[in-house]
Amino acid sequence: MNISGETMIFKNDRGYSTTISNKKEDGSYENMFIPVNFRKGIELLNKTKINVINGFLSFYKTKDGLAKVKMVITDFEQNESNEYEITDSSELPFWWR
Repeated sequence: MNISGETMIFKNDRGYSTTISNKKEDGSYENMFIPVNFRKGIELLNKTKINVINGFLSFYKTKDGLAKVKMVITDFEQNESNEYEITDSSELPFWWR
């Protein structure tokens, strides 16, 4: 199954993930995080929005032998809104008074 479209990538000390949501009958939502693998050398910040051009679902097994779904992204574009990381020394694109 090929995957494409926009998603937000989360980063923590264990790696990358994304999330999917399910709307329940009572109108509330439940979320599930899915681990994401990229090609070697890809580095993204936490909460980076990307447009997946090519990806697919795969799986891995836990140490208990349970199969878990993961997403493998082979080609993507980073959304323009992520081009700026603001630090104390950043030049802001607006005036601050």
